[in-house]
Amino acid sequence: MRPALAALEQARCDVRVAVLDSGSRPAETRADHGILGDAVTLGAMLRNRGFQTEVQPGTRCHTPCLLVFAAGEVRTMPAAATPSTQLGFSQITPDHDFGRNVCATELSRAQQLTLTRYLRAMLPPDTALDVLRRLETADCRSTVYLSGPQALATGLANALR
Repeated sequence: MRPALAALEQARCDVRVAVLDSGSRPAETRADHGILGDAVTLGAMLRNRGFQTEVQPGTRCHTPCLLVFAAGEVRTMPAAATPSTQLGFSQITPDHDFGRNVCATELSRAQQLTLTRYLRAMLPPDTALDVLRRLETADCRSTVYLSGPQALATGLANALR
């Protein structure tokens, strides 16, 4: 993660923006899937360095990507895009030590504590609580998506372009 972050810092000297993309542009950060712990670590690194986050048009940004997106001081989504740009609340995989392989999200105490602390540090209090509740209720049957305007209304995004 450190080399990728260093490349981002060098590429954008004037404004620090981490652009999350579904992989169509190789120079950007892949946002389709990922690991929860890595997402929290990367998000904290971006916040500590004062980065903004932005989701590219046409990207479906699932839970790990959503957590990285939440770290931006300015969190930008397209107002309207074709294909649509969405933040997705997908199932959090079970904890390797204590989790069972079930369809519903079953957060371990450590996962719950980590997510609660992280979201409270990154987002306004009401938004952090809303995001945590949505993540806790996500399951493998479907992903709940928010468009740019919906994310703005919930406080998850704070800018549209």
